[in-house]
Amino acid sequence: MPFTQRADEPASCNGSGLLTEDLRRVLRTELLRDTCSATTVARLFSMHRRTLNRHLRTEGHAFRQVANEVRFEIACELLENTDMGLSQIAAVLRYSELSAFTRAFRRWSGQTPTAWRASHPHARKLRRLSNSLRRGRQSKLA
Repeated sequence: MPFTQRADEPASCNGSGLLTEDLRRVLRTELLRDTCSATTVARLFSMHRRTLNRHLRTEGHAFRQVANEVRFEIACELLENTDMGLSQIAAVLRYSELSAFTRAFRRWSGQTPTAWRASHPHARKLRRLSNSLRRGRQSKLA
């Protein structure tokens, strides 16, 4: 997936260039599929890691920064749209320990994953629905 930008194309309006946007798309799958590094992702773009970093720098970004932003987006989606436990979310995002995930999430959002989930009404509604479905299944089994 080589990076190409036409000379007449400006960088996108949100401050991210085309490479950064392509990197975000790739990271969304690679972070969930396997542990990914700048070297591995750079190979997917058919370039050396240093070349990738240089291009990202010209767009005002760094690989780790973009990877952490994507991890945070995925974490928020999982917290809001699923009833997965925090340990499961930490495992999906390839954190070795729940505490590492919690520290990273607090650094990104200023609050713990539990507090973030509690402060989002859609997440609360989903959990209530999930809990009522579980209770309904348990009462049918009894």
